[in-house]
Amino acid sequence: MEEAGISGGEKDPYFPAVNCSAERTLSEYDWCDEFFELERVGVEPLTLDDITFNNSYELQEDLSDEEFNFDPTKSLKIYSMARAESSQRKKKTSKLISPAKCEWRKALNLIKDRRDPWGNLHLDQIKSEKGKRHRYNPLTQTWVVDECILKMDKEPFAEGAMRECFRMKKLSNFSMNNDWSRDSNNFVAKSYMDEATPRETYFEDVKMQMDSKVWAEDYNRHNPPKKVDMFMMGVMELVDQPGAPLYHIEHYIEGAYVKYNSNFGFVEDTGKCRQTPQALSHFTFERSGHELVVVDIQGVGDLYTDPQIHTASGLEYGDGNLGIQGMALFFQSHHCNKICHSLGLTPFDLSPNEVKQLEYTIQRFNITSE
Repeated sequence: MEEAGISGGEKDPYFPAVNCSAERTLSEYDWCDEFFELERVGVEPLTLDDITFNNSYELQEDLSDEEFNFDPTKSLKIYSMARAESSQRKKKTSKLISPAKCEWRKALNLIKDRRDPWGNLHLDQIKSEKGKRHRYNPLTQTWVVDECILKMDKEPFAEGAMRECFRMKKLSNFSMNNDWSRDSNNFVAKSYMDEATPRETYFEDVKMQMDSKVWAEDYNRHNPPKKVDMFMMGVMELVDQPGAPLYHIEHYIEGAYVKYNSNFGFVEDTGKCRQTPQALSHFTFERSGHELVVVDIQGVGDLYTDPQIHTASGLEYGDGNLGIQGMALFFQSHHCNKICHSLGLTPFDLSPNEVKQLEYTIQRFNITSE
């Protein structure tokens, strides 16, 4: 085989000689690279002697014009057949799956196998009611209101120091057939147990959490080891009930709920000290120019909820805003960790006695790398 696919010394006009030396032209490089790719997968160029016609070929019916008028010497026909064969072999022999495809398959399987954790509680049998959902945009500092259809349990399933929690299902606004089993999402509705709580407090809490979400997104832009986020939070107004009571609403997330620090600084909850929540609080203090600090970090994993903001002025963000005193209480119990150092955060000045007490406290806990 002296030429590309042609036997003998005579050159064929449809398969020009290819110079595979270092002096090849650009077009020759392209053609040669494709030729070697075919050889790598085991496809050899065909010669005219390789083309044979089966006797049964003439007996086949309903042949297309292309099949009936097949010309084996037609320009690039043989090469096109070889490339098609190469493509088929690649499809059959390729068993490797990219890491990205593996992750997508895992995500799709999780969605496919997802079960409603509240499915056995039969919340879909509760009478539905109307509600108005109030959501706050911290960038434009405006509120958006839309109407919803929901079902809420009458009995709380959990409670904290100030609020009790109810299970709630909200029908998707895009649902066409009101199928609660398929088109609804699980929410947690939280209500203050003190009935004298002003209605404005619900809206102030949402504003504080959404402002904290902006600070969390700013923290993520500095590429910490682990990204964080705050729950999307809104106010649900039950317009069909007397007095139109208000509830905080958040998506329900399964998992262990952990409190990492409080209004007064570090708290022990799990017996180990995670670095990410503490670094986030320190970051907000320095990034804001010492004007505020986001504390009371708690939630599922690194998806946080119910934070508190202390401001230097002591204004806004409810009664939990302890002002400069709250900032001092956080740093009195904060020990700068590896994430703080990687973000270039400045250690807070403490007295020698405070440093000694802090070092003693840190030794009691298992400092993790998270």
